[in-house]
Amino acid sequence: MTSKLVQKHPIKGTREFQLTEDEIQYTIQSPFKTNSLSVLFDVLDPEPVIKGSIVSFISKVNKEPLVELLLNKPDKNTFDQFIKDVQMKITENDFGRFRVGDKGIDVDIARLDESIDMLQKNVDPNEIELLLSALIELKTKPDDIKCQNNVANAFNDLGFAQSQVIIYAPYVNFMFSGYKYSV
Repeated sequence: MTSKLVQKHPIKGTREFQLTEDEIQYTIQSPFKTNSLSVLFDVLDPEPVIKGSIVSFISKVNKEPLVELLLNKPDKNTFDQFIKDVQMKITENDFGRFRVGDKGIDVDIARLDESIDMLQKNVDPNEIELLLSALIELKTKPDDIKCQNNVANAFNDLGFAQSQVIIYAPYVNFMFSGYKYSV
């Protein structure tokens, strides 16, 4: 993991970014002033916005840029890795997302089957197509962590349809709230 990035620009000065457990700390030194700031990962959208030579991580709340980096500085590979690491930290700190621990989750096949049935009967399948596919695959391989992750990712990507899934198939929520913690 690239936890520190230093960028230098002849006009914009030096920018130093440091990743901690729950925030990104950065200092911008220009010829006339120095600014330091810390931004919590959980307020940032994980998808950066590129505008010209600036890459920004924006606020989930007001959609304003909170962290701005110089594109491909100091070099493309280092920059790309740092961006991936920031995205990973943002995702890790998003506690509203379903996730699968290292040891996976416990899956009750009967309850999963009932959830699939309820979703097929009560929710437009076009709205939850990827989730249904992932749930059906999980039913055939309940201990497969990749299948478990596919269900979590499909649910996380649903948007407003998440509420319908939780109403008609509460087991899906229950299944991910009790994943096996790694010790």
